[in-house]
Amino acid sequence: MIKLLSTFFLISASCFLFAQQDRQLTFYSFDGMSFNPAITGFKGYTGTMIYRNQWDKVENAPNTTLFNVQGNLDNIIHVPGAIGLGLSFNNDAIGSVRQNNLKLNGAYHIQTPIGKFSAGLGLGFLQMAIDGEWITPTDPIAMDPTISNLVNKVAETKFDFNGGLYYTNRLGYIGFSTTHLAEADYQQMSYTSQRHYYVLAGTHFNVGNNRQFELKPSVLIKADGATAVFDFNIRAEYDLMNSQTVWVGATYRFSDGAGLMAGMSLGDLSFGYALEFMTNPMKVWGSGSHELMIQYSIFPPAKKIIRTVCPHILM
Repeated sequence: MIKLLSTFFLISASCFLFAQQDRQLTFYSFDGMSFNPAITGFKGYTGTMIYRNQWDKVENAPNTTLFNVQGNLDNIIHVPGAIGLGLSFNNDAIGSVRQNNLKLNGAYHIQTPIGKFSAGLGLGFLQMAIDGEWITPTDPIAMDPTISNLVNKVAETKFDFNGGLYYTNRLGYIGFSTTHLAEADYQQMSYTSQRHYYVLAGTHFNVGNNRQFELKPSVLIKADGATAVFDFNIRAEYDLMNSQTVWVGATYRFSDGAGLMAGMSLGDLSFGYALEFMTNPMKVWGSGSHELMIQYSIFPPAKKIIRTVCPHILM
């Protein structure tokens, strides 16, 4: 029975890797920059860490660790718009497969009377690795025969880059982006980094006349040309004053999971926890997914506006 479940899981993992390859996070609204480089620099100077334990109690289930750091150089580099720079790293582990992605992101923001527009590019490397100590499924159709007899760890690193656009105003935001534009070919593992397409949108509004209570719904659509994943989040935030905010929320991912989340902001520090309940076939073996998020942000003062006065006015 154990061997049967292991084989089933490895087949499922293979399908997961070769279809939707990019990670999925409940706290995607705190991450943005890693899949849309145009968002880089919109949160001042910020560091973010997210850890996801997916399908808890399922052996060799996916685990994701993400680190982002970013900054807005508005007060350092004086250009007509603003420049954002950031570094993003994430590690995905599923069974014996490891994926490491490191990106340097850059974005250029332009303020207009109708809102702020931004375009960004992320350049870096994507490493894929398979541990040679994995247990090969006995079913010959379970995995690709070119990697079924590995005895040593195999790792390949390829150039990788993302691109994106982003627009925001006082009502909300919307972004379009693409990851793995190069679609690198990993020949030793018969693997190709599939290009992914993202649409991110959200808004915010006060509940009634209470300016302390705000709702923030958002949606993330991720597609690879063959399949698509729809994520819906909604957070209710309550301002406790003194730069302290508490929030609770709910999430739903079509054909995958639904869950709850909660968190708090204490000035520059924010943290949260999310618990998802699986709605896919894996739910009979697992107890859900757990996600932790911590973020620290410092917002620099606004850029000084230099005004000139015609000397003739003073005469």
